[in-house]
Amino acid sequence: MHCENKKGLLVVLSAPSGCGKDTVFRAIEALRDDVVESVSATTRAPRPGEVDGVNYFFKTRADFEKMIADGGFFEYAEYSATITAPLLPGWSRPLPGARFAF
Repeated sequence: MHCENKKGLLVVLSAPSGCGKDTVFRAIEALRDDVVESVSATTRAPRPGEVDGVNYFFKTRADFEKMIADGGFFEYAEYSATITAPLLPGWSRPLPGARFAF
């Protein structure tokens, strides 16, 4: 694939929970060395094996609402009393060596 955009390309992989987004990303990551994965923030509790800052940034509702008020997200969604959002700082800085961000 030829990409003229020197800043890279943001790819959104969207599906309901449990549909295999991580599996798809891991397969792409195994084939390419120029992809990175974004880490979103969430108010839900960590699942077994999940690590803060690796799988998600786990936040309290109060912390999350302050981040919303401070403009820390370009979007966010609330579902089943849980708020989840990609963090803006992750997309406002260069991603060294990466051409595709998921």
